Amino acid sequence: MNNWIVCIIIVILLWAMTGLIYKAGIHKDEEKHTCLKYSVSVGVIFFIISAFYLITRDEPFSIWVSALRYWPMTVFGIIYFVINTISFSGYIYNEVTVESPVEGISGGTSTILLIITYMVMGRVDSVSKLLTPLRTVGILIILLSIILLASARNREARGRISDGADNQRKSWQWRGLGTLIFPVMFSMIDALETVVTGVCLDTSYGYSMPAQDSIIIIGMEYSLLAFGCWIYIYVNERRIYNPFRGENLPRLLGSVTDNVGIVFYSFAMAVDSVSTDPVLAIYPVFAMIGGRIFMKEKVSAIQYVSAVCIVLGSILVVADTIV
Repeated sequence: MNNWIVCIIIVILLWAMTGLIYKAGIHKDEEKHTCLKYSVSVGVIFFIISAFYLITRDEPFSIWVSALRYWPMTVFGIIYFVINTISFSGYIYNEVTVESPVEGISGGTSTILLIITYMVMGRVDSVSKLLTPLRTVGILIILLSIILLASARNREARGRISDGADNQRKSWQWRGLGTLIFPVMFSMIDALETVVTGVCLDTSYGYSMPAQDSIIIIGMEYSLLAFGCWIYIYVNERRIYNPFRGENLPRLLGSVTDNVGIVFYSFAMAVDSVSTDPVLAIYPVFAMIGGRIFMKEKVSAIQYVSAVCIVLGSILVVADTIV
């Protein structure tokens, strides 16, 4: 249990930092294939981590055998790559103060999906664990807060356009609905990740897949697809994209904190898959504080209130699991 607590603290700090660093990697000038370039950086770090585990592994290991045996993890790796790549657009259009809380709803969503999955598999037999009063209230708060946040961003975006500002983004007039799609997409795939990871890794309810195996499979899969993106960028831009250049280093550093966080997350899930995401629901709070202090982000009061309510709703959804 002590190891689990240490892993959780590390993940909270790393993932709160990730949003800030990723946002710092957005270039102010117009840039093509931004999302693909972010995924290239993620792929580089993923490859290093997975290669390290592959080299240092003591037991005999075959990627192909493990990939087939734990096929849900393999299939999820492709889905994760696609959605994660698209969701990087959220850092182009959103402040960290907005992006992190909306992404953070995955904590509540994943808890519900995980319990439902275990019930379908016959591993949890209590229906009362699904929609308790706290979870119902939490879900309603999240939904209403996201609608309120989108509405506030819509009004402010239309105001800027009518004042002659932000003309180059007229297609994003419905800014709230449009930009919130990206963190919502990420939260959904993150919730699915919890289900797949929990089923495959959990030693109590799942199939006891070694945590290192999941890291190796997802890491190698992601890095291979990222290499395909790197080739695509070169063919279209006629120049090599170097993730190690100074202006691109925040993307690489964000990939480090993100992926190292995933490593500790995997170990935490292997110990207790039901309690891990509930505790991690608080990490957007630290990201919001960092966005205000370090990124000097300024959002309206109604957006702050909406973001805080989203975090509170996520905590309510998973409160029964915490206690």
